[in-house]
Amino acid sequence: MDEIPIEVNRISINGKIIDITTPISPFTKVFPGDPIPAIEKVCTLEEEGCAVSKLSFGSHTGTHVDAPSHILKNGPTIDKLELKNLMGTALILDFSSQSGELTADILEKAFRNMEAPENIPILLLKTEAFSRKPNSAGKVGPPGEESDPQNMEFGKEKSGTAYLDESGAAWIVEKGFKTVGIDSFSVDNFYSETLPAHHILLSGDVNIVECLELSSTEAGTYFFICLPLKIEGCDGAPARALLVTYS
Repeated sequence: MDEIPIEVNRISINGKIIDITTPISPFTKVFPGDPIPAIEKVCTLEEEGCAVSKLSFGSHTGTHVDAPSHILKNGPTIDKLELKNLMGTALILDFSSQSGELTADILEKAFRNMEAPENIPILLLKTEAFSRKPNSAGKVGPPGEESDPQNMEFGKEKSGTAYLDESGAAWIVEKGFKTVGIDSFSVDNFYSETLPAHHILLSGDVNIVECLELSSTEAGTYFFICLPLKIEGCDGAPARALLVTYS
C-alpha cells in the first residue's frame, strides 16, 4: 500500500470544502460526438420497494480524468493511475479574461505573480470557457443562453477560450506538476485533431482533469482531491473533485 504525506496539518479544521465537480445529468454538456448522458429508472420505491437507476454516459462526461490510454498506445488505463498524484496542494491560475494559447512564458509570468512556492504538485487553469450552472430547471449553458443535450452551443468554448500550446504543456512537465486541471473540455485547442498538449502531458506522467467547475473559485492555493471511478481497462472516468481552503 502506498503512503503519501497528506498535509492534514495545513488544512484548518474550519477549512471550507468547495465542490468543483460538473454534475452528470441528461443536460450535461458533452464534447461533440460523445454519448449523451441518460439516467433511467429501473426500480422504484412504489413498485419494487427500492430505487435503482441505469446510468449511461461516456468515459469523458462531466468532470473527468483522462488516462494515458486515452491518447497513448499501451498507456496505463484509469484504474492504474497513482491516486496520490491526484491529491495535494493545488494552485489555481486565473486566465478567464484571456483567450488563445497559454504559452510557457504566459504560465511562468502568472505563476511568478502569484508568488507561489515551488514544488506545488497540482495546477488548475481557470478559463471560464462556459458556465455549467443551471440557468433554469434542467438547463445548463453559457449565461443568457439556454441549451439541451442535442443543441450544443458552447459560447467561448468554441470561439476562443484559453488552452495550452506545446510550450505551455512542456512547461508544466518541466515544473514537475503531477496533475493539471482545466474548466473546459480540453487542455488543447477545441478544434485540435492532433492534441499536442495531451501527448506532452500524458507522456510526461502528468494527469489531466477536464471540465472542472471553477467559475466561483478565486485564484490561489487549496488542498485538492480528485478521485476518478475505478473502471478497469478504461481510457478515462468521471470524478468527484474537491478543494479545501487552508483558512
